[in-house]
Amino acid sequence: MIAKEIKDVIYNLMKKVDAMWKEQPSAGTKYRLMGLAADVTEVAEALRNEVLERASHEAVVDVDVDIDYVELSELVMAVEDETPFSGDEKDMVNEALGVLSDVLMQIDGQLSRHHKDEEYARLYEVEKRRYLYSGTSRRTKQDFEEWKDHACYGRPQLADIEDYRVEKLLKMFEKGVLNGRVEHMQRATRYPDEVDFSQVDANPRITKTVNHHYAALRKIVDYKDGCLVVDPVRAGHHFFASRKEPNAKSNRTNFLKYMHKIYLAQEEMERVEVSAMEVEEERENVPDKLKTPEAENLMEALVDAGVLNEDWWPNGLSGTERALVAKAVSERIDLNEVWQVFGQLWNEKPETLRSYLNKALEQKKSLKFQEKLNHVLR
Repeated sequence: MIAKEIKDVIYNLMKKVDAMWKEQPSAGTKYRLMGLAADVTEVAEALRNEVLERASHEAVVDVDVDIDYVELSELVMAVEDETPFSGDEKDMVNEALGVLSDVLMQIDGQLSRHHKDEEYARLYEVEKRRYLYSGTSRRTKQDFEEWKDHACYGRPQLADIEDYRVEKLLKMFEKGVLNGRVEHMQRATRYPDEVDFSQVDANPRITKTVNHHYAALRKIVDYKDGCLVVDPVRAGHHFFASRKEPNAKSNRTNFLKYMHKIYLAQEEMERVEVSAMEVEEERENVPDKLKTPEAENLMEALVDAGVLNEDWWPNGLSGTERALVAKAVSERIDLNEVWQVFGQLWNEKPETLRSYLNKALEQKKSLKFQEKLNHVLR
């Protein structure tokens, strides 16, 4: 049913009931009352199945905008109160009307709950927008970029980012952002394979505290695809419920700030993972002997220095310079099949690369390039 249909059905049914109550009893009254009770029951069941069930499962319903279900319920009850009839058939109609009224009130209750959820979500979004336009938000982004540049030399690895996320979670707990929730927790639910707090496992007391705080946090956030994601309704409910707690304003700001830091870390995780997948696809022809961690670190250092491009191909190098790169890398990873491996990587004949090395050893200008390689690969 849609909104207009529901109102029309109820109004028409109530007119039918009202008209029935105004009739003089006759020989056919009993059967007409039984039919009327069946009609009312049918409408109640239709509303229960088509509207209440959908509202109970938080589906999007198009009936909550145009209908005052309390008003309709009162209309049904008013018709029930006006009956002058007596007997079992009258009781049957009134019982059906009572069920219809109850269903209408249940629908209103479900929709009211959804409206309340919307208010909680709106409260969270308002606070979030206020934070994102603040200087704290700008400093948070700046701090994260500085962390990438200084602590990770601009190339954070997944392990680095996960450590950063754990650090910010622990800072959030340390700030007491969730103390109000933790105090009311009977036990700490463990969430295995989500966030690894192994760095505090050595201290049982701290571990217990961290687990309690994380369990409290998980009442507000979801864990989806390896990321912590705020649920706006639950977060708004938390903000509202904790509004009278000590330090409520600073706790709210700190929650938004640390979740912002965690979001930045998780976005970086996704970028690193996507980049790694793209590089893996682009480097399908990389020889297996260059797929070791040691070799990859050396090759990436050469990429950072501009000697190679992202595909590990020479970046405008001469033949002698290419040979010197192959030699420098191979010496550091004890690679014996130097010319075959790098010849395959660069689609070059092994003997050609070897001949370039002989020329390089005879050229004084090659010494300067060798010094650069030694500096990059130190």
